[in-house]
This record gives sequence, structure tokens and C-alpha cells, in this order.
Amino acid sequence: MRSRSQAAWEELTAEATAIVDDAGRHGVTLRVMGSAGIRLHCRPPGRLMDALGRPAKDIDLVVRDKDRKKMRRFLEERGYVTDRDVLIAMEGTRYSFTHSRRGTQIDVFAQRLDFCHTIDVRDRLRRHPVTLPVEELMLGKLQIVEMTMTDVIDVGVILGTHRVRRVNAQLLASDTGPFDPEAIDGMHIAGLLARDWGFHHTVTMNLRRVGDLVGSGGCVDLGPEPNVRVADGVARLLRFIDDVPKSLAWRMRDKIGERKQWWQDVDEKEATY
Repeated sequence: MRSRSQAAWEELTAEATAIVDDAGRHGVTLRVMGSAGIRLHCRPPGRLMDALGRPAKDIDLVVRDKDRKKMRRFLEERGYVTDRDVLIAMEGTRYSFTHSRRGTQIDVFAQRLDFCHTIDVRDRLRRHPVTLPVEELMLGKLQIVEMTMTDVIDVGVILGTHRVRRVNAQLLASDTGPFDPEAIDGMHIAGLLARDWGFHHTVTMNLRRVGDLVGSGGCVDLGPEPNVRVADGVARLLRFIDDVPKSLAWRMRDKIGERKQWWQDVDEKEATY
């Protein structure tokens, strides 16, 4: 028998998938991010999220810059009402909608995820037919300076169901087996962080936190096999991130360290997704 949480997730993800598919037929490129994106990316994360009772929230989407006007018209025709206060305050970089009958909430971001750190996804939108790539789904959680337990759960679920590998370069000697399209590209993440000390600092701190909290002795127990995969994934990612040469800007910022704030301030509405 389905739980109330599972039923809520099914309703939310069905709507998110329908929106992405229908928008594509109208020439609008949308992709799902956030917790719904993690759940929709592939089947295994959903089972772990259900086991942990991860609650369903709203739908978070990313749109191409050039599709913003068509996106707004498309959603309004589906019964969603635009939050004009958010539209004005965010100057078209973010939109918020609420369905007039069902009350479903949707937030849409234009190409860039601007929170504690900025993640530009304009060249990554077509790598998966429904969601952002798994790397950006995870970075969207790891960039949060003050991660909540639900954020920790979401990162743990990703690492518990996806192996970290060197996807876009020669495989490590230890990376045996066939190519895995669901593998997390450790080199892509390491390359992004090698150019931005602040982003690097936040992500590496949060990865270590996930490693401490997820496991049989931590606050989040995913089960024997996923726990092992999380520990292995955290170790592999930290090794990739540490090994990649850093930019001059990164090295100069490293000299200042935590004496200067390294993240962008965001209000509660902006930070929650």
C-alpha cells in the first residue's frame, strides 16, 4: 500500500514529467532540478527516498534564457499563476508559479542557479531528457552553505545509487567495467571547483559532512550497500577535486581563506528548493 508521501511524490513527478514533455513539443526547453529532479533522474533514488520518508515539496525547473517568455505563457495556459513579486524582484532570472486549482508550486530558474554559489547549466540542459545531469543535481545541494538534513539525504541518495568515475577522460585503473551512463563525472565537478575557491570550499566541506552523517553510525542510514557506495563516492570525489590543478584566481583566493566571506547571501525564499 502506498504511503501518503509516495502518493504525493507520484503526483508531483507525473506533473513535472508532463510539463517537460509538453513544453518540448511547444519549443520550450525545461529540465527538472532539486529533489524532484533527483527522483526523476532514474529509478533507484526514489526507492531510497521513500524508505527515508523524504517528503515531496514543489517542482523546480530550469529554462533556457531565450525560452523565458514562451515558458511563462505555456505555464499560465496550464493553469499556473505567476508570482509578480518574485518576477519583479528577480528581474526575470527566476519565476514562481502556483496552480490556480491544485495549489502546486513551481519555481523556474533561467540557465543559472544563483544561490550560495552560481552554477551555469546552459550547456548541460540536453544531457538528460527530463532532468539536469546528475552532477548538477548533486552540486545544487552541495553548494548550500548551511545544508539541512533533507539536503544531506538528497546527496546521500545520489551517491548511494551512482558511482563516481572519470567519465570524460581515461578511466582510472580501478575503474573497471563497462561505460556507465549514470556514473557521476568526477572530473567535470573537479574542473568547475578548480576555478572557484569559494565553491570548492563549500562543496568539499559538505562532502565531508555527508560522509560523516550517512552510514550505519550516522544520522542517515541508507542500508549496507548504499552506505558503502556513499563512503566510496565521497572519497573518490574528494580525490578528484584535490588532484585537479587549480587556477591562478583559485590560488590567490586560497591565500585569504575564511577571513573573507566566500559565498553569496540568499534569502529564505531563494535558498529553498
